[in-house]
Amino acid sequence: MSYCMIYITCASKDEAEKILLTLLEERLAACGNITAAITSYFHWKGKVDKAEEVVLIVKTRDEYFNKVEGRVAELHSYDVPCILKLPITDIFAPYAQWMDGELV
Repeated sequence: MSYCMIYITCASKDEAEKILLTLLEERLAACGNITAAITSYFHWKGKVDKAEEVVLIVKTRDEYFNKVEGRVAELHSYDVPCILKLPITDIFAPYAQWMDGELV
């Protein structure tokens, strides 16, 4: 099996929690982390903008990425949310076994 982490920026902790709890309930994620607030700078509609956001990191198997991506897009408040798949090249075997037990 192969695993990944999915990096997602969210408008608030509440939004990140809503997304994460949905993914956990649907067994599309084994676990996730929500960071403290960060300041993001980005190009948007022809100008440089900034926003306070939180980062949601979801841990799952590669095969679930498309389903996670779809659910995040449905639940997210942004028109174009940041959803980045980060491959895991090595994983502690007991952690992988635990993840497998938590996923559909």
